[in-house]
Amino acid sequence: MKFEKLNEYKLKITISNQELPNSNGDLDSFMSDPSLARKSIIDLINKAEDEVGFHVGDNKIRIDAKYLYNGDFIFTITKLIPKKKDLKKAKPKKVSPIDGTNCLIYSFNDLEHFFNFCSFLKLHKINKLNSFCKTTELYKFKNNYYLIFNDINDKYENLGKLYSSLTEFGNFYSIQDLMIVMLKERGDLIFKNNAIEVCQKNF
Repeated sequence: MKFEKLNEYKLKITISNQELPNSNGDLDSFMSDPSLARKSIIDLINKAEDEVGFHVGDNKIRIDAKYLYNGDFIFTITKLIPKKKDLKKAKPKKVSPIDGTNCLIYSFNDLEHFFNFCSFLKLHKINKLNSFCKTTELYKFKNNYYLIFNDINDKYENLGKLYSSLTEFGNFYSIQDLMIVMLKERGDLIFKNNAIEVCQKNF
């Protein structure tokens, strides 16, 4: 069992089929008993809080499950931040980096997955991305595509929805500035600045 805190809002849990309770290595069997599945997920989240400091609190969560070729499972837990009503206007504050960094990189298997991601955001009105980050860039490197978010704002109003959407179409890659340098040095630039908006307007 392995816990990875990807950022403040997303947790990745890798678990073997032997560790999946009452399942015989089968995800459908595990989910067939909702009460047991719920208790097991809560136990995993509580353990993650102790091991990697991932705290859910009273937030709602989204759970995505993947079955790997080697028989292991990956659960991705995303905190869904509710919209706050009747907020008073406040003076702009300095953006706080997520987990000590100020960038986020997701990978896509191909351009079609990236285009579908952009279309999904537009369809579900997950917009105003300039409030989430300063720029978005898309690079191709070794047959994969990498979307870079620069200067992250963790107060973005659609933050939970955006992270959930990224999980649907891509995979978390890194939050390290050094990876951006590597992609810019070795990768091919596809879209510079506002990659998502450019894609939405032209494809």
